[in-house]
Amino acid sequence: MQSSESTESISNETVANTVSVEPISNETDISVVTADPLTSNAATLAQLNTLIEESLQIYELEDQKTNIIEDLHNSLKIITEFLNFSVNVHPGIFNLPSDSNIVLLPNLDLVIKLSNGKTDTKKFTDYPPETITRIIEYVTPQLIALIQTQKTYLTENISFLRTATKQLNALSQLKEILPNILPTTETPENIV
Repeated sequence: MQSSESTESISNETVANTVSVEPISNETDISVVTADPLTSNAATLAQLNTLIEESLQIYELEDQKTNIIEDLHNSLKIITEFLNFSVNVHPGIFNLPSDSNIVLLPNLDLVIKLSNGKTDTKKFTDYPPETITRIIEYVTPQLIALIQTQKTYLTENISFLRTATKQLNALSQLKEILPNILPTTETPENIV
């Protein structure tokens, strides 16, 4: 508690904003803080405004997170379904034992097979952003490697088909030329 002598030496402005502490009981050190009601109400209202503003910002961020994850899911799904690739995902991303097997399917469902034989299917969007980020970081190099292999395969096949088409076109041109080169054959009417 403050003595009356020390309180008198403090200016009136400071006294108006001073908080006095009064003991609850003689047995404990816990004290109740009392303050000027106007100052206390204004501070509480300011804190409530801050609470509301911060809560709205969190709500907006959560909404953005949901929308971004959904957009990412849809964009990646277009690629994986078109390519029809499935890739393995490291079990450590999900804090699972290393003998677990996780496969990301083309529809972006995750098939999780545990060592005890239990199998579970989860959606890509069921996971928090941190896990989704780790999944993408892990599977992207695999998808690129599969795409490059597929591109090489298709390039070789298309090259073969182009060569075969040129050869067949040469035969069709030969067919057009052949009737002009071959002598006319005699018909039974001309034979005596």
